[in-house]
Amino acid sequence: MADGDVLTGRKPGYLAAIDNVPPLIFRFQINPEILNEKRTYKWDPANTTGAWNFKRAGQVAAGAAVGLAAALLPSAGLGELADNVKQAASALVKTRGLKSNEGEPRSIAIDFALDATLADVLDEGDHYGGSIEPDLAILRSFVNPAVDLASFGQWMFSGYEREKLPTLTPPLCSLYFVGLSITCVMTDLSIKVTAYKDDGSPQRADVSVTLKEQVLSVSPLVEFVTRNIDVVKSYGRKNFGKDVLNVLPIVNLFT
Repeated sequence: MADGDVLTGRKPGYLAAIDNVPPLIFRFQINPEILNEKRTYKWDPANTTGAWNFKRAGQVAAGAAVGLAAALLPSAGLGELADNVKQAASALVKTRGLKSNEGEPRSIAIDFALDATLADVLDEGDHYGGSIEPDLAILRSFVNPAVDLASFGQWMFSGYEREKLPTLTPPLCSLYFVGLSITCVMTDLSIKVTAYKDDGSPQRADVSVTLKEQVLSVSPLVEFVTRNIDVVKSYGRKNFGKDVLNVLPIVNLFT
């Protein structure tokens, strides 16, 4: 294999189900061309429009002052007066406010290629002897029913009784790539073979997968910590103090 056919100098990404029977470990042979991450959170309209209730005229003036403070800190719960000011603003535009509902599973769509004639640095010059069929087999296993190692062990010790056959579902899929470490399920797999070898085996393929995050796992807890660490790191950028002034409501009108 020529030197130009060896892919070097990159950190590999993985799709894995290490506790599946058999364990599944897919390594991206070529960096994905596209990775599209989507997260949706539902906000519902409030029950009423502008339900303000200033009891006395003095409260209007006090509410204006508190409302100014609430403008500087929009999420702050500054009591009944601030709430009345916000409700009055809702009445002014005759539009209901929004209240938090719940999130939807994060989805990740990845497009990548496989090529039997290429090998990355971890292949050490040989990608399954010039084949992508093992890669395709692993990918197909993520969308077909299987059994996890613990359930298989329990079934084995029961003597493989038919009544104790574990419920078969596609395995959970762990994505490790570009700073992401997420427990997912693979909901869609599309394989487009673009070239075949003389013996009829696939030589090149374009692959698209869609993953949805499984939040019943430890990955959301891990990401919560790492995400907030990275947010704090952003405070060290140059002129961060000016950024703070530029995003403060009202204050930013004078900066």
